[in-house]
Amino acid sequence: MPRKASTKTAAAKAAKTEAPKRTTPMKPQVYLQYDANQVEIDAVVAAAKAAFKAEKGRVAIKSLDVYLKPQEGAAYYVINEDFTGKIDL
Repeated sequence: MPRKASTKTAAAKAAKTEAPKRTTPMKPQVYLQYDANQVEIDAVVAAAKAAFKAEKGRVAIKSLDVYLKPQEGAAYYVINEDFTGKIDL
């Protein structure tokens, strides 16, 4: 006579098949707080990309470095190792 699967094994298999699959990874919200100000980092990145697209058009962004300088109230960025700019925070 064939051996029955244990209830523990069957329950574990059922739990694995019923668990919802995550389609997109969780993305944290990152903020810079200084003095009485708060800046969302994603907004700084979006502003840098928008400035680049406004000047360079449809050129692909291959690299983006952002340097936050809260003491100056600014963020500086370098895109594709040659396009630079400044964003007031």
